[in-house]
Amino acid sequence: MRLHSLYLEENDLSDWADVEPLGRLPSLRLLNLNFNQLAAIPAGASASFATLEHLMLRANPISSWASIDVLDSFAALTEARLAELPLISELSGAAARRVVIARLGKLKGLNGSEVRTREREDAERFYLRQIALEYPEGGLPASAIENPPDEPIATGVDEYGRPLQTVAPASAPGGVSSKPPTTLRVPEGEAWGALTKRHPRWASLLVHHGTHVTKTAAAASGGVLANELLEISLRSTSAENSHLPAVSRKLPGGLPLKSLKLIACQLFKVEPAMQQLLYSPPGQDRDIPEPLEGDSSSLADLGVASGGTIVVEQRE
Repeated sequence: MRLHSLYLEENDLSDWADVEPLGRLPSLRLLNLNFNQLAAIPAGASASFATLEHLMLRANPISSWASIDVLDSFAALTEARLAELPLISELSGAAARRVVIARLGKLKGLNGSEVRTREREDAERFYLRQIALEYPEGGLPASAIENPPDEPIATGVDEYGRPLQTVAPASAPGGVSSKPPTTLRVPEGEAWGALTKRHPRWASLLVHHGTHVTKTAAAASGGVLANELLEISLRSTSAENSHLPAVSRKLPGGLPLKSLKLIACQLFKVEPAMQQLLYSPPGQDRDIPEPLEGDSSSLADLGVASGGTIVVEQRE
C-alpha cells in the first residue's frame, strides 16, 4: 500500500489502541490526529510506526510529559504539531516550545516552524536549568561527572558557562578522537531514579552541554546559566516610535521582565506602567507575538531565546 498521508482529525478517537494498527502501513509518513480525545500515548507506541515523519496531535487532552517523551522513540519522527494541550496550558508559548524541543531530540519542525540549531541549543540549556530546580537536596555532586583521563584543562568558561579548553584531547590517526567519552554517574536513591524517569534525556543532555549545569538548584537559578547572554531585538509600535529601527541588546537570561521594561523606557520613552511587551521566537517574527506576563519572571523562565524579538506596545 502506497498511502503516505492520513487525516483523521475530529474523529473522537480516545484510545491509542485505535490508532496503533495504522503503524503497519508501510509508507505512512504523515498522520493527522488533531482535535481528537487522545489523553495518553503509551510506552512502546513507536514500535509499529517506523516510517512516520510528521505527527499532528493538536488539541488532544494530553496531560503528561511521559506521552511526549514516548514520541522521542519514534524512529523517523522529525515534525510535530503539539499545540493546545492541557500539559502546556500553564506555560508561556515560548517556554512550552523550548521544553518540547528539548525532550524530542530529532525534531526539526514544531507547530509549523523550523527548529534551528541555535534554537535547539538554547532550548536544551533552558530545559536543563528547569531540571536542576528539581534536583534532590544537595544537588548533583561534581563527582557524578566522570571525565576521561586526558580531558583538556579548562582555565575559565565561555559566555554560556562551558569550559574553555587549553589542551586539545588526544586523537587517533586521521584526527578522530581516541579518548573515552565523558559520562554521568547518576547518584543512587529513589529521588534520583524518579528524576531520571521524569526526564529521560537529562543524562545525555547534561553530558553534551557540559558540567556547568551540575550546580545545585539554588546555584542554577542564580549562577552562570541565569546570566547567559541573550541577543534580543527590541522595537516599538507606539505612534511616536514606530518609525524607529529595531535596537539590538545583549541581556542576561536572569533579567526580570520589570527591568526589561526600564530598558525599553529608556529606548522608546514609554513608561513601564504603560507597556505591554510581546515576544516572537527566533525566525518567527512574522507570526503573531505572544504577551510576556509576570514582572518578576526572568527572560529565561519566560522562554526568551537569543535571536528573538521583543515588541513594546503602549497601552491605551
